Order: sequence, then C-alpha cells, then structure tokens
Amino acid sequence: MPALISVKLQTSIADCLSLKLPLCRIGRLSIAYCPGVTSMLLFPAAITAEEKTVSQSPIKSPLVSILCPILMSSLGLYGCAFQDEIPIASGYAAKNICSDYFVSGLNPETIKIRLVAPQIKPFNKIWRVNLDEDKKNVTVSDIIFGNRYAHEAHYREGFGCTLLHGSTNDELNQQIPPLKTWSIPTDTQWPIGAGGTAPPVSGIDYGTLERSVENAFEEDRDLGINTLSVAVAYKDQLLMEKYAMSATAQSRLIGWSMTKSFTSTLVGLLFDQGKLDPKKAAPVAEWKNTEKQNITLENLLHMAGGLQWSETSKGSTPDQGIMLFRQPDYAGYYLKKPVVAEPGVQFNYSTGATSLIARIVQHQLGGSINHTYQFMQDSLFHKIAISSAVLEYDEAGQPSGGANLYMTTRDWTRLGLLYLRQGNWFGEQILSKEWIQFATSPSPANAQYGAQIWLNTEQKKWPALPADTYAFVGFEGQYVIIVPQHDLVVTRLGATFETDRFALEALISGVISSLPIPATPTAPSAGSHPIIVSPVLDPEQQRTAL
Repeated sequence: MPALISVKLQTSIADCLSLKLPLCRIGRLSIAYCPGVTSMLLFPAAITAEEKTVSQSPIKSPLVSILCPILMSSLGLYGCAFQDEIPIASGYAAKNICSDYFVSGLNPETIKIRLVAPQIKPFNKIWRVNLDEDKKNVTVSDIIFGNRYAHEAHYREGFGCTLLHGSTNDELNQQIPPLKTWSIPTDTQWPIGAGGTAPPVSGIDYGTLERSVENAFEEDRDLGINTLSVAVAYKDQLLMEKYAMSATAQSRLIGWSMTKSFTSTLVGLLFDQGKLDPKKAAPVAEWKNTEKQNITLENLLHMAGGLQWSETSKGSTPDQGIMLFRQPDYAGYYLKKPVVAEPGVQFNYSTGATSLIARIVQHQLGGSINHTYQFMQDSLFHKIAISSAVLEYDEAGQPSGGANLYMTTRDWTRLGLLYLRQGNWFGEQILSKEWIQFATSPSPANAQYGAQIWLNTEQKKWPALPADTYAFVGFEGQYVIIVPQHDLVVTRLGATFETDRFALEALISGVISSLPIPATPTAPSAGSHPIIVSPVLDPEQQRTAL
C-alpha cells in the first residue's frame, strides 16, 4: 500500500526542518522519512509548490538511504528532535561563553572548542558566535535558522552573565547595586590571606602528592577530561595547587551544582539567625491553600519535594535545560510543576528545587539582588576571606542558586574548609555546628545525600574513600571533597564531559597516601549517623545533573 504523507514540501533545509518530519532536498529530489516505514521516501521535487497529500508509491532507493543521512550528518542534523534542542543549545552556548570569557577570563578559543562545543553537539557544527566586548554581550545563532533560535547573554561586573529573554542591557544593569571593594592581606598565607602554597610541611610525601595531582591533568582529547585546577589543603594549609588550559589562581571558575551547597549555606546562616526553619512549610506564596502547601524547606533541601522534574537538558522533558536557558524566572518555572510524589519520600535531583530555595533566601532578606549581595558579602564572604565570588542571576533578578556561582579554586577550597572546621573560622563561629550536622546527615529519601551536599554513607558513593567523606559536587566534574578523618580538603574544577571518566577516587586516595597517618581519628560527621536506607540517584541521572 502506498505510503501517505501530508506535508508542504519546501525548497530550503531551514523550512524543511520546521516540519515535524525529517525532510531534506538533494538536487531535484525531496526526501522524507515516514513514521512506520523503515526506508527513506523519494519524491520528485516538482511537487514542492503547494501543500499536497502525496499518495503515490514512493521511489525507494538505497542511494537515498545513504545520501540523506550523509547530508544531515554533515551539518550535524539528526532528525526533527535536533530542532527542538537548538534553543537550549544556543542558550547554553551564549550563557557559558559569556561567563567563561568575562567572568573566568579564559581563552576564547579554549572556551569554544574545548569547553562549550562538545556539550552542545551537533549544534556546534552550525552555530555562529558573536562576542561584543563593548556591550559585554555574547550572541549565539546558527547558519540554518538565523536568529530564530538565537540567544544573547549580557555581562554585569560582579554579577556575571544573564540570558536576555526580552530585557535590554540597560534594564538588567538597573537591577544591580554598586560593588563592595575590599581586599584580603597580601602578606599572609592562605586561607587568611592572599598568599599561595605553604612552606614544606613536615611528614608530607611531596613526591606522591605531586604525582597524584599531576595524574588529574592527564589529558585524552577523546575522553574530554579537561581538568582546569586542583588544590589540596591539609590542616589549614594549602599544600599544592595546579592549573591548566589558561586557568590561573585568579580565575573564577564555575561550580555548577556545587552552587547548591553554597545556597544551602545561605539557608544555614538564616537558620542561625532564626529567619528560616527547614522543618516548616516552605515560604512560597504561590503554594498557599494548594496541595503543595505542606512541602517543607527540608524536603526541598533533601531533593524530595515531590514535584515532577527531569534533570536533563535533552530528550522529551528537558526541564533543567528549559529552565536555565529558556526561562526568565527559574524558580517560577519549578514551583508550577505538578505534585507526583509525597513530599520527603522520593529523591529526585532538581536544579529547579534549589532555584526555589535561592528565591526563598532572597525573599527572606528583602527581595532584591542588593539584599542578597550585601548579605553574602557581610555574613559569609568577608568573614572567611572569599574575595572572588560572583553569583549569577536570572532575568527576573533572582539568584541562580542551583548552578551559577563562580569562585577561584582557592575560594572554593575556603568554603570547604569552613565545613571541615564545623563552621568555625579561626575562632569565629560563622555557621553553627547544628547546621553543619544537619547538612551532612543522610536524608530519609537518599542516604548518600544531605542538605544539598553529597555523602559517602557506608562508603557507597566513593568506596575507596573514608565513610566520613562528604562533598560539594557539580556537573562536568566539579568537586570540593572534605575528608574529616584526614583533616583534608581537595578541590578539583574542570570540564569533564562524562564525569565518571575522571578518576576522582584515585586523586583523593593518592593525596591521602601522601599524608601522615592520623594520630587519632576525627569525631564522626557525615556518613555515620542513623540512616534510613533508600534508593541512590542512578548513574545516568548523576551524569545529567548540574
């Protein structure tokens, strides 16, 4: 029986792809793929003028089955699903090229070729990138659809890059307050001052330490390891640091989902001030008198809010990608998702949930970027000598608390040290021990996860590392690993496209082997509390999680 296809056969690849069938032209032939028919269908190009129902026997040719895939793949196009991914890909590219260049100060070609392009394949084969130094904007479009799916990101000093979804540069610039200027002592060693690595420390096997760190930078372009930096802190001293790919000790590097741990820290500061209680219903005005009104802040912190969410940027339900790269209001997108599970029961990793937590923090502080900025600087950053932090915001002016905090490697390590020291910074209690205990205790829905912090409960997440290990973890292999048993913090930042290809446990185990054996074990922290065993986030979800 003849195959029936009702389409308007067009004369350009761009129009072709706007249809819901993969369709292209080669010379005077129109080629389509009909659902339910396993071979390509070939029609004379003469019938392309008007919309018609084609009800003739198609010409089935092995040549067509070869030519069409070749044409499509040569442009990096793989069917109609590709078109649906273009808006997210262009948004990802514009935002991250903007941030990597203006915030991190990395080499433009390194950014495009090694850090961004591999994450948006095959879109990188047709993209056009325009970086405007004067306007501080990056625009990404493509050679097929032109500006139809273009995205533009704007940089604001101290506040990073934000995608424009209708706002102008001037409108965004009006959101931000004046920057606070301050500096840390230049004549004092890390972590109090701006000094670098400490003088040689007795008992450290520096040969083993150096080999372990060097191994983290071994590169295989096919695997895309792309380690940018590693820092090792032991007993409050910076033992070693190393950088690559134009990154330096001054480079602000993205934490991706390590930002979630930072957002949890802000909640902890407000908890200590009596302004937020995780056990109470999340203060979300839109949820009052709805089925969501009993979702607690603790549920959100534990990634168990019960709302529908897909932590991915591709496929049929790319919630993460839609929110981060196509929405002006991150939290607003998440809070409208339907309830699919009882709160507190089902673990579902969600950058949307943390975006809502960040909005809650900002509302408690007063509601504006200025309120959040002043609070972060005064209550945290200045107190622990973090001078590089740049937290980005969505177009609505709310913190991108689930993905977009940039800091130097040394400053990420300082934040880890604050947790290692149970919230005490050389005599001043910045964050309560009670909050540290809560944040690093297994949650009911996932024993490997606390309050926006990953745990090594019963050594199930990282079997080669001590059970008391816990970590800030982010997309592409961002880690701040805290090992209380060894008085150790190790930070690794990079752009590893498949995180499981980076040998994290080998790095940490190698560093540990270079240290003196602890005289007395540190008091238990993460991973040693009474737990409720529950399913762990599956590996595929971990790979797609920011």
